[in-house]
Order: sequence, then structure tokens, then C-alpha cells
Amino acid sequence: MGVSWLAATLSASPLMISLIQVASSIPALLFSYPAGVVSDHADRRKLLIWIQAFLFIVVLILALLTQLNLLDIHTLIFFTFLIGIGSALTTPVWQAITPEVVSKGRLKEAIALNGVNFNLARAVGPALGGILLVFGGIKSIFLFNAVSFLALVAGLYWWKNTLSKFQPIHFNKTAQEGLKAVRKSKPFLHLLIRSVSFTGFVSVIFAFLPHLSKYEWHQNSGQYTWLWVSLGMGAMAGSYVYGIVNQAMSAVKIVFFSCLLVASCIFLLTVTQDFYLLNSIMFLAGIGWINATSTLNVLAQQNSPSELKGRFLAVYVTVFQGSIALSSMVWGGLSQIFTTIMIMKIAGVSMAVFSAVLLLVPMEEPGMIHEDAVACTDPLIQYQLK
Repeated sequence: MGVSWLAATLSASPLMISLIQVASSIPALLFSYPAGVVSDHADRRKLLIWIQAFLFIVVLILALLTQLNLLDIHTLIFFTFLIGIGSALTTPVWQAITPEVVSKGRLKEAIALNGVNFNLARAVGPALGGILLVFGGIKSIFLFNAVSFLALVAGLYWWKNTLSKFQPIHFNKTAQEGLKAVRKSKPFLHLLIRSVSFTGFVSVIFAFLPHLSKYEWHQNSGQYTWLWVSLGMGAMAGSYVYGIVNQAMSAVKIVFFSCLLVASCIFLLTVTQDFYLLNSIMFLAGIGWINATSTLNVLAQQNSPSELKGRFLAVYVTVFQGSIALSSMVWGGLSQIFTTIMIMKIAGVSMAVFSAVLLLVPMEEPGMIHEDAVACTDPLIQYQLK
């Protein structure tokens, strides 16, 4: 919330604002897979502690620079990139530790609680960010975020995990072994195609929403906050819907209709400036978002072998985040030619057409998930605008 609104305040350029999304996601292309390789041969608890400590320092410096009025759009992009590095390193490790946190008999309950908790945060987080923004300024958001990393460090420190007997890591050999296994897994490759088809288009919302809110819809920070609250509330409702449709529809159909819903929302955001209608559209987008990502995440977990889980999930995160980063770069480049409204229309129509074409591409259904495969109902994306 703080980074996105600050970016829109520092620059009116859709390209520069979209680069915030690029800077947040591009580190996944560089660091997620190496982090996954290391996580399969290291103490994941210690890795996470060091990464959260790094994020604490970065966000604390960001808060200090904000207080001293030393930030410009380029410096903000750089610090967003540093935060993106922390997220890229955290995500594959975090996904892989879930079987270590709860017993096998409690995995289903833990999965459900994890999904509810994450989507609750998607609704409460922007609301809290908006309150801090109004009463304490942007620096207060950064300070609060820094403290939250310390709380996570404390939780990880008190959690005493049971260490496996890790063999010495030969990085190149281990990395190549994981990539070779991914290339041989047709179900996993089909999943990656679906992931790119979704994230490549939905990224236009993340790339342009700050610009649309401030310069197209002429909203204030409070109204901008409500757009993200509505998305989070839609994700919460979508989690409940997912539990129903997952029993009645195939994975292919869930992803297709979710993409179709998000595509319609992207287009509808261009035809109104009414505050209540915009929030209703964002609510529906949240439903489509969580249903698509939930299905994709279940398939990612199901098709990740236990001994290669960190590496497989790292590949998934790399493709997921990398697609967002590269497509955001494309949308930002197009903003030099077209208006943001026109780009949103193009993205909405293209997403609907592409999703229909992908019905011809096979995708394996999630059958019985192995006991050691944890399905995360939360999106793996670690975007700062949550």
C-alpha cells in the first residue's frame, strides 16, 4: 500500500509506476530457483530467519529515507527490488516447510486455516495500511512492516524444527538435477503454461491500478485503499466458493472460468469511474484470482516430488513471478503508445481469447494428493500492493 501510493505520488508516468511491479517480481527470475536448490539441502528455519532479518533492515532504511524526504521514484524502485529479492528467497523455502510445521494427520486442517488466514490478511492488510497512511503517513506503513518482520523472526526462532540429515550440497549438480526432472514432467510443464496464461494478463491490474486510481479515476488514498480491501474480501469469498466448485468442476474448467471472470473485470474497470462499481469489480476479480491460483497451487504441490519439492516449487514461483515481471514490463512499454485505459481493454479481451484457446491444451486433474504434498490455497505471489 505504501510503496504503490508513494510511486503514484512521485511520478505520473504509467511506465515508471509499472516498474514498481517489475522490480517486485523480477528477483524471482534470478533467485527463486537457487533458493529452492539450497532449501532442499539446508536448515530452512535458519534460512528464513536470515532472510527476514535482511528484509527488516531494508524496510527500516526505506522508512528512514521517507522521513528525510530523500526518496525519488528511482530510489523507490531500487528498494522495491531489494524487497523483491527477500520475497523471492522466502517463497520456495516457506512453501517447503509446511510438512515440518504440522503432523501429516493435520495437513488438511492446516491447509484450510492457511488459506483463510492469508485471505483475511489480504482484506485487513490494505485497510490497516490505509489507516496508517491517513494518520501517520507513508513512513508509518514502512515502520509497521519492519516490525512485522521482527515478529516473524521471533516466531521462527522459537519454532524448533526437526532437522533431516542433509547431504553436502553440490549446487550445480543439484540445480541441474531439478531442472532435468522438471523438463521430464509433462503435468508440471502443462501447469506452467496455464500459470503464464493467467499471470501474464492479470499483471496489468497490479501494474496500472495506482495510476488508474490517482490519475484516471481521481481518487484519494482512502478510496485507493478500498480497491485493495475489496480485492481481499473477494479473495476471502472466493476461498469459500473454491471449496464448492472444486467438488463440482474439473481443474481445467475452474481455471478457464476464473480467467474469464478476471478478464471481464479487467475490461469493466475501463468503462466506469463510479466508486462503488469499481469496488464491486475488484471484489469479483478477487474471487477469480483466488480460484485460479488455488487450483494452480494445488497442482504445483501435487506434481512436486518430495525429494525435489523445494526445486519444483522454486521453478513454479520463478515462472509465476517472472511472468508477472516481464508482462508488467510489456504493459509499461505499451503505455508509451496507448493510454492505460486502452491497454486494460486490450489485456481483458486478449486474456479471454487466450484462455479459450488453452482449453485445447491438456492439463492433468488433481487426484488424490500425497500426504506429504501440501496444497496452498494462498497465491504464491508476494506483491507489495497486498
